[in-house]
Amino acid sequence: MKKYYSPTKPYSKVRRPHLIFKTLFFLSKPFKRPKVIREAPIPSEPVIFIANHANDYGPMAMLFSAERSFRAWSSANMLSLKTAPDQIMKTIFPNAEKLFPLCRVLSYLMAPVMCGIFKASGVIPVYRDIRVKTTFAKTIETLKEGLDVVIFPDSLIPDPDNEYMDTIQKGAFKTFGICRKHIGKAPYAVPVYCCKALDIVCVGTPIAFDTDLEDSEAEEKLIKQVGNEIKRLALSLPTHKVTHYAVMPRNIEKIKKYLTYNEEKIYNELLKNQETENNDILKN
Repeated sequence: MKKYYSPTKPYSKVRRPHLIFKTLFFLSKPFKRPKVIREAPIPSEPVIFIANHANDYGPMAMLFSAERSFRAWSSANMLSLKTAPDQIMKTIFPNAEKLFPLCRVLSYLMAPVMCGIFKASGVIPVYRDIRVKTTFAKTIETLKEGLDVVIFPDSLIPDPDNEYMDTIQKGAFKTFGICRKHIGKAPYAVPVYCCKALDIVCVGTPIAFDTDLEDSEAEEKLIKQVGNEIKRLALSLPTHKVTHYAVMPRNIEKIKKYLTYNEEKIYNELLKNQETENNDILKN
């Protein structure tokens, strides 16, 4: 029996054409395609593109600028009608204070459409618990099929050394060591900077995973290399406004129940730091 990729199941017994999604994508691509700057050729074998999220711009820019088929990492919450409304509240409506009831209703109305789009685009579900094994398994499956993978590893925490990309989540880079064990070779990492202000996608030079080091050391090295490369790509562009991964909520209490413990902790710490900085400015 033929098995086909599925973002929500171990596999699908039938190939789903997703004709509506593909038709809409085909019709809108000429109008949505950003300018692409490529510094070097991309290896013929499957690679992993590492890009900044830039809120909603990064995923859309990668989708409309790609010349090869790929599957992108995406929150597993956007694949379920149960969890999608909460994900929409904290990512699309983080500051919906006066219109909170209306936005809550909209989150439920948007959920079926958003879930449909994410499933049709064949994303790789990202889990943050024991199910993370599924994330890595589907990543390996994708690479074995000859498709590229796109990962947006930036977190909610600003990076003091890199204003163009928030602090990189290290867990995503375990993919390279896992691929080396299960495929026999770690794919190249290709840094990408997505600039919403200029509507430009900068694709950097592919970086090889250092096989002379232990996986943990090679992953740390690769994280620094990718971060520095994305910063260099951003600095190569004209001065522009930087779009970060997420919009900071002004009132944590309003979306508190939609946040994970770590997200709530991070947001509170960021708001506390902002308040301290504002007080220091007023004193001076």
